[in-house]
Amino acid sequence: MTADQPATPERRLTRHADVRAVLADPRFLVPAAPAAQPGSGMAWLRGAVSRFSNGAEHAHRRARVAELIDALDPVRLRREARERAVAELAGGARVDVMARIARRVPVGVLATALGVPQGRREEVAEAVTAMAAAYHLPPAPSTTTGAASPEAASPGAASPGAVSPDNAAVAVLAGALGDGLGDGRQPDPGLLAAVAAALIQACDATAGLVGNTLAVVTRLPADLSVRWPVEALLTETLRWDPPVRLTRRVAAEDATAGGVLVPAGAVVVLDLAAANRDPEVFPDPHRFDPARFDPARVDAGRVDSDGRGGGHLGFGSGIRPCPGEGAALALAAGVVEAALAHRLADPEIPYEPSPNLRVPACLHLESAATVKGPR
Repeated sequence: MTADQPATPERRLTRHADVRAVLADPRFLVPAAPAAQPGSGMAWLRGAVSRFSNGAEHAHRRARVAELIDALDPVRLRREARERAVAELAGGARVDVMARIARRVPVGVLATALGVPQGRREEVAEAVTAMAAAYHLPPAPSTTTGAASPEAASPGAASPGAVSPDNAAVAVLAGALGDGLGDGRQPDPGLLAAVAAALIQACDATAGLVGNTLAVVTRLPADLSVRWPVEALLTETLRWDPPVRLTRRVAAEDATAGGVLVPAGAVVVLDLAAANRDPEVFPDPHRFDPARFDPARVDAGRVDSDGRGGGHLGFGSGIRPCPGEGAALALAAGVVEAALAHRLADPEIPYEPSPNLRVPACLHLESAATVKGPR
């Protein structure tokens, strides 16, 4: 099967400096989703969240998400995620972390912190997983046939023309938030969009961070897996094996990217995974080395030109950094802490099919006490 080449082909950037420059350049935008009427499920949600908007509209919507996240206690998020993960792992039996923990625990803990009643936590976690799988826009018309969605962070992102698994999932979240507000009230659309955006971002990408960290750490001897702080393990995973691999921007006007002219309307693919292994920024970039980000090292807290520490691009950079970085790290840290006493039960790890995300489809752990022989 053949397809006509687009009039304006995509340009892929892999150098760390080039990727960061585009992320900081206001001439490069994300494709915006059209507004839709409340009650229209995923179509409304896409048109109401910050992720698929630009300019002042994006800034306003992002600020609302940041306000919700900033009011949370990351210590409490981490502790609750750890306790729930410990309960799931208790008993020593083999556990599929991806099926039972990696999405359910972070989304459930964050949902209750954002106002969902405890009794509806599991229902909402299931609904958010469905929303995450149907969240993303199809490729812009000018992109290569079959290219990935512009801001993908979901291994189950809907393909062009696909129908959302269940638009009722949005109504489930709205109803749960209404129960949390009490007195028969319903959340206003802005609050619903902000909470939904925060939970969706805590779903697949956080699951990928948990899974990718455990995929490497649980292969190590137990004494090595606890050598570094959990924060260093997570940060090095975000650099070495990030869950979000690519993002896209569209030039709103003629601009330059990677030293090449990018005409208005052209799509730029930002290869975050390649940029995170740029040898100009990270010595010996293909080696997993949590010591790079060990807080005990005097150079580990290096701050970049945009004020973000560490240098990796796992949470974005420039104009649109992820507002939920602290919450995501706290939730992932709690789960990883709970699993450090476990070892990988099956060394063959399949990954979910996605051009933009790297998330294990399953990852089986068992208690280190039950493992016989080296892994």
